[in-house]
Order: sequence, then structure tokens, then C-alpha cells
Amino acid sequence: SAGNVAGKYDETVKYMDEEVLPQLSSLLDHLKSEVMFTEKLGDSIMNELETAEDEVCRAWDSYYTTTLDFFGSSSEAIKDRPIDVPEGSTQDSDTAVKGCVDVWVEEMRYRMAVAFLSSVWEMCSSELSKLFLSMKDAECNRRNQVKELLIKATQRQERLWVGLPSVVNPILNELVEWPMERRVVEDDVQYSIRERAQAIQRDEAERKKTDESKPLSPGLTGVHEGDGNFELSSPLVSDLMCKAKVIEKRSPGMMSSWKISLAVITCDSFLQLFELPPSCKLHSGSAPEVAFANLIPPVVVPSMEGVKGGVKFPSSKYWFDHLMPSESFALPNCTVSLQDEKNPNSFEIVETLLTSGASKMFTKTINRKMQFRAITREEAKDFVDALKRS
Repeated sequence: SAGNVAGKYDETVKYMDEEVLPQLSSLLDHLKSEVMFTEKLGDSIMNELETAEDEVCRAWDSYYTTTLDFFGSSSEAIKDRPIDVPEGSTQDSDTAVKGCVDVWVEEMRYRMAVAFLSSVWEMCSSELSKLFLSMKDAECNRRNQVKELLIKATQRQERLWVGLPSVVNPILNELVEWPMERRVVEDDVQYSIRERAQAIQRDEAERKKTDESKPLSPGLTGVHEGDGNFELSSPLVSDLMCKAKVIEKRSPGMMSSWKISLAVITCDSFLQLFELPPSCKLHSGSAPEVAFANLIPPVVVPSMEGVKGGVKFPSSKYWFDHLMPSESFALPNCTVSLQDEKNPNSFEIVETLLTSGASKMFTKTINRKMQFRAITREEAKDFVDALKRS
């Protein structure tokens, strides 16, 4: 009889080792994998948001500093520049304005940084919602599988102890009645998330207490941190911009070719040229808004599919690569002239640049030329007039 009892125990242990424990171990490994994936994706999303927020701060600081520098130096130099330079001639080293800065470029980067942060916030919020749903689904599936395994193990134990007073019925009934409704599981998950969020808020509150003595960023006094998601208008409607036009440009030389560019004249007396990618299929005279939109890459944030596929996500520090002018002309140092009848739709800009380094030994200034072409002579003349007025 002792051998029979030992055999029954051995059968139960063998069943647990072969049927129950491997599945529980598999569930544990799967849970660890899901937790690692969730942490990796969550950290990537939060890092993307923090990077976008840092870019807004850097763009604002640069914009603020450039504005102060401009009103302290460049604005006076532009006001004092000679205005009676004959067409077709260039300035000498005494009349060329030194240290020109363009506030519009910094303002444009700040506006687009805010727009980028808004887009990243919306997309990251969507990805976080998907992540929470996947966590809830995974928890529901895990609890259901654990419930089935525990029921099987308890039933096996009940058969082992069937000759003894039943002690497993209460446990078995509790397992059978264990609520598996999605609402109950979601409430448990939401409670855990809320507890963790409150802990993070308490940690941040303690950290902020130590930072209260630090001054806020210039110009942001009184702005509450919880007031974002801010959105700004397009840089093309900025008060710092005079005119924008899609136009063709070409450098001097036999081998150079015409390229489509977005030309922006700013109130700080600059001509900024943005070279458009060939894929945009625009032409001279196209809408500047469409051209500017082609300079903005799509917003991509970490996603569940991307993390599983091993995709490397670009951060906002690469997002502004196409928003830097390919050419920049300080108009106080430029002369503009329409071409002859052979090229009625063209005009030329000649900029006087101060030499630097070893070149100073031979000459104080050098000239840089650029040719432009519009659709009609009227459009070319209108753009030239805008250049001369700025």
C-alpha cells in the first residue's frame, strides 16, 4: 500500500513537471520578454519627446540671443549702409556690412521646432495608447492561461487526495469563480499604472523643489509647464519675412545647371535660398507653401512595429537638416541687376564678401555671383524690386 501511495505521488509530480511547470515557465519567459519590449518602446517614446522638447528650448535660446545681437549691432549697420550704390557695381571693404545676422532663420527654426513637438506629442500619445492596450491584452491572456493551469494542477491534486477529506474544494471553487472580465483586468492594470504615475510625479515634485532657484528661460516668465501643446503659425507668414518665391538659380560657369529653389527675402535684409529635393517635382512659380512643405521630412516616432522590426528612429536633431539655407546673401553687401534682352527673365546678384585668413594678404574683398530665372520678366522685375527695397 505504501508503494501504491508513493506511485500516486510520483505520477502527480511527473504530471506537474511535464504538463504544468513547462507552461508556467514559458509564460514567465514570455512575460519577461513583453516587459522588456514595453520598457524599450516606452523609453524610446519618452526619449523622443524629451529630445523634441530640448530642441524647442535650444531653438528659443538661439532665437532670443540672435534677436538681442541683431538689435545691438546688425540693425544699426544695415540702417547706416549706403543706398546710392550704382546698379552693377560692388561695395568696397569700407562700405560692406560686417557680421550680418538674419533673425528670420532662427525664428523659422523655432516655429518649426514647436510644430515638430506638437506632431511628436500627438503621434507618441497614439503609440502610448496602443502600448497600454497591448499591455491589457497581454495581461488578460496571461491570467487566463495561469487560471487554466492552476485548475488542471488542482484537479490533479484532488484526484490524488480523493480518499481523504476534501480540502481543495474551496480553492477550486475560488479559481473557477475568479473574475476574468476585461473590465476587472483593465481596472487592475489602470490602478497599477496610476500608482506608478503618482510615484513618478512625487519624484518630479521633489526634484523641482531643488530647481526652484534656477531662473526660467528668457521670455518665458509666467508660462506654466502644463499649458503646452503650443502651436505657431508657418514661418512663411512671419512678420520678419518680406517675400517668398519658387525660382530657378544657377552658379556662374559653363557646367552649372539651373536648380529649383525656394527664395525668401527677410526684413533683416537677407536673401535665403533653400534648394528643393528633385523628388518634389516643382517648377519656377510654384506655391512657396508647397515648396516649404517639401523641405519638412515626415515625423516618425518609435512604434511597436518598428521596435519589433529593429528600425532605428531618427530624432529631432536630424529633423532640421533640410531647414538650413543652402545659400545666404546679405543684401546690404549685394548689387542686383536685370539681364539683357537675351535673358529677359533673368537677374544676377553680386555679393561683396570680406576675405579671411591668408587671403587678406592679396585682397580685402571678393565677389560671389548667382544668377536667377523667373517665368516672366515681370516676375523677375518684381522680385528684383523686392530685393532692392529690403
